[in-house]
Amino acid sequence: MTLFVIGKPIKHSLSPLIHNYWIKKYQLGLEYKKMEVEKESLFSLVENLREGKITGLNITLPYKRDIISYLDKVSHTAKDIGAINTVFIRGNKVYGENTDGIGFTRALEKKTKFNFSNKSIYILGAGGASYGIISELIGKKVAKIYVTNRTKQKTIQLIKHFKTKNKEIKLEFVEWKDLAPNSDVDLIINTTSFGMKDNECIKINMNNLRDTLIFVDIIYSPKETELLKLFKKEGFVCMNGLNMLIEQAAVSFELWFNISLNNKDIEEVKNICEASY
Repeated sequence: MTLFVIGKPIKHSLSPLIHNYWIKKYQLGLEYKKMEVEKESLFSLVENLREGKITGLNITLPYKRDIISYLDKVSHTAKDIGAINTVFIRGNKVYGENTDGIGFTRALEKKTKFNFSNKSIYILGAGGASYGIISELIGKKVAKIYVTNRTKQKTIQLIKHFKTKNKEIKLEFVEWKDLAPNSDVDLIINTTSFGMKDNECIKINMNNLRDTLIFVDIIYSPKETELLKLFKKEGFVCMNGLNMLIEQAAVSFELWFNISLNNKDIEEVKNICEASY
């Protein structure tokens, strides 16, 4: 039996390294592989899961939204986000879940002891990952969320999506050309793909940033984007996307196998991933 992470492109994914370590440790006798697929293949993959030919799926870009229409049930969280990254079987039904948000918050809480309550967050990007993270941030009772994206309409669409569900949520639109976070910002998160290519960097005015600010780039390959290097050089606490990747993977693993992974499992995998860079 096999599990897959699917997307396009997919060669950069560290998910097989992570899951195959846990699969071997817990002697599950399975294999986790990565597969680059076209959108037309989504239906047949879900059917293979339904028929027991596949054990489970992880979904990455650009199919986190596309996969939804082929599933029987979607969790409340995933429905709220409008994106899926984990597909699994319960009974004879195919379920979809999104573990990105909880993966992000767990990673940051463990690494920096960050308390989200009443904090101001500044988010770069309005794609699937930002929906997942924002949904979780709202549940953490943050004070305000600033959102910006290269495509203005995507930012407006994201804000409208969450405001429709709860008018009290303080989501503020920021023009992409005016990236100058105020001194009230406690955390900046880059959810865009900017930085995956060499010498790519987002221009941010750092003049007003508070000393205690934390910067997170959810990209994990490369290990340090140009933007992360810039914030690190200025002395800010920084985190790349590896911790989030492992934490969200642990939630997926539990959904497939009903095995709750401990901190030792997480640290062992983290060391293996860091050695692979």
